[in-house]
Amino acid sequence: MIVFKTLKYKNFLSSGNTFTQYDLDSKKNILIIGKNGSGKSTLLDALTFALFGKAYRNINKPALVNSVNQKDCMVELRFSIGKKNYRVTRGLKPAVFDIECNDIQLDKSASAKDFQNHFESSILKMNYKSFCSVVIL
Repeated sequence: MIVFKTLKYKNFLSSGNTFTQYDLDSKKNILIIGKNGSGKSTLLDALTFALFGKAYRNINKPALVNSVNQKDCMVELRFSIGKKNYRVTRGLKPAVFDIECNDIQLDKSASAKDFQNHFESSILKMNYKSFCSVVIL
């Protein structure tokens, strides 16, 4: 079972150049509510982007970068599966895709696509479609 701990992002969609952080494990259940335009969907897009390299909504990858700053889009997700703690860092302009397990950087000598496939099949044990169907909904 995946337990999400923290999600933080900057220069992602309409967020600015300082990190917005959510502590997702502070309570057993968390309800996210807010007015239209307050960032509820952005949180889901950032979570999905961290794990799969694309947003939950149908947004082109270049459009994920803040249109004012136009660089340094960064999303970091911390989660655990069993006794292993993971940190996934993903960014655009410049492109970043790093995974740490228990504070040790995973070898990413393979292509980014192969690294993503390994991440989905061996660590997450689900793909984008399953994640959106099971976790997001």
